[in-house]
Amino acid sequence: MKKWFIIAAVTLAVSGCSSAPEGINTFLLPAGKTLTVSHVNNQPLLIVRPVEVAAHLAGNGLVYQTSATEMVEAQQNLWGEALAKQLTRRITHDLRQKQHQLWATQLTPTLSTTGSSRLQVRINQFNGVYTGVAKVAGEWMIIGANGNLQTVHPFEFSVPLAKDGYSAQVEALSTAVGELTTQIANAVK
Repeated sequence: MKKWFIIAAVTLAVSGCSSAPEGINTFLLPAGKTLTVSHVNNQPLLIVRPVEVAAHLAGNGLVYQTSATEMVEAQQNLWGEALAKQLTRRITHDLRQKQHQLWATQLTPTLSTTGSSRLQVRINQFNGVYTGVAKVAGEWMIIGANGNLQTVHPFEFSVPLAKDGYSAQVEALSTAVGELTTQIANAVK
């Protein structure tokens, strides 16, 4: 009898160590709407450089502004992947869907960028706010194929949260990213 009790106790201890901590949620930005789009020969490239995020956004947790001066990073509501990577992928995807002048593609080591325009996005705000909105702010710029700065656009989008909670915050942030990519697409058309 004592032997079975020890086996049961060890089994419970081992299974408790191998499971994820309770109460931790992970989130990914929803993908934008998808249409079937393919690259056309001789279509100029728009190289989407990795998105730069402010230091307070570079952690694993979602960020929430609790007052005019205080930001907190969630400890149990985390990004499932680095925010900068998610944003770079989403912006590239959305630009392929929303404009057809340039073929948006992520920067890779094997891709020749000579003669291609580049998009750089910097994000300073990507968080929920105590007023019931999600805010996305920063700037984006297009660097021409010759290396000259063509345009710089600061942006700020506020999207109301449909309800309380981090899921609603992620949905509102995704909507704001959609507004950002529409702005960029309209500028490069």
